[in-house]
Amino acid sequence: MRRYFPKDVIHWGEERLHPLRAFAIRTVEPAGITGVVLRLWRAALLASTNWMLFVGGLVGGVLFLCGMLTWHLGNFPVKRWPPRVALFLVIEVFAEMGTSSLLIAVARERVGSRVALWADWWPMAGQTFIERTIVLVVFALVLGGTVQLVRRAMEPRDASTRDASTRDASTRDASTRDA
Repeated sequence: MRRYFPKDVIHWGEERLHPLRAFAIRTVEPAGITGVVLRLWRAALLASTNWMLFVGGLVGGVLFLCGMLTWHLGNFPVKRWPPRVALFLVIEVFAEMGTSSLLIAVARERVGSRVALWADWWPMAGQTFIERTIVLVVFALVLGGTVQLVRRAMEPRDASTRDASTRDASTRDASTRDA
């Protein structure tokens, strides 16, 4: 548990990290990739005419967004999450709206059933920011609460394990002194 959701700040330079973990520690890359993938995914879903695919795609997009945030936040103590969530949100929306600009330029961005125009960019940016804020903040609160509850549930086990190992060490020390 501590390895994935640390209680304290860890100095990452002291240990060699797996490349995927090193990638997840930085905020820009996971948030930027999330924004680009979500906007391209949205464009593909809006081009579809199957409503089951559309609903399933929306659920998949939300799961991807929450998964990427979890992957990033899992490297930091819960008390450092609020600024990280805010930064992730801003970078994700900027990347998503940059992708939206490219899609508008090639006439592939949609607003409902019609092709989006440059005049639609600001309303889409506002809507994207509000939607992502709600999803990320609610998810981060639920995730943080869950991490804290699991930590509290595991603390008695950790304390009993520590006490048992301390007793074993003191028993060994006493037996070596007697011999």
